[in-house]
Amino acid sequence: MNGTLRFKVGLPFAMLVAIDAPHGGVADLTGCTYAAQIRDALGTLVASPAVTAVLAQPGAVQLTVQDTTQWPFGQMWCDLNVTWPNGLTTPTEPWMITILRGVTR
Repeated sequence: MNGTLRFKVGLPFAMLVAIDAPHGGVADLTGCTYAAQIRDALGTLVASPAVTAVLAQPGAVQLTVQDTTQWPFGQMWCDLNVTWPNGLTTPTEPWMITILRGVTR
């Protein structure tokens, strides 16, 4: 993931993450399990998004959090661990999320 995702607090959080195969191309995610966390700059856990494979888009998963009303403003970090059927766990590179206050209320 390149750049920073900007997100307004209070809205449901949802994003797609594409996972590459170890040697390039689209990863086969059959039988994989996932874990993701969003933490603030001090490392405090803010959320553990639900992660589900996107059947219509091979190699992609969706991260979701329904209630973000208590998220702090500022810089957050997120990453995703993929545990493959053989037991190997591969982490993604972390990416930054900037949490903003909405203007229109």
